[in-house]
Amino acid sequence: MPTYRVTVVNRTFTACNDHELPSVDEARRQGISAALAIGAHEVSCGQPYFGAEVRIQDGDDTLCRFVVSVR
Repeated sequence: MPTYRVTVVNRTFTACNDHELPSVDEARRQGISAALAIGAHEVSCGQPYFGAEVRIQDGDDTLCRFVVSVR
């Protein structure tokens, strides 16, 4: 079952969360949406920039990686 992981590292916190979904497409969509939602919140709270890595995995295999940024 595909998993998406959103990893965020900034001045105030480091966070990494994994979520399992039934398909790679759904994992990609949910992962990018989650990172954008976190980024929108961070920027609206005064952060000048937000960046996160979204990694889609199936077991130990990395299927794809994305960098999401909000400014």
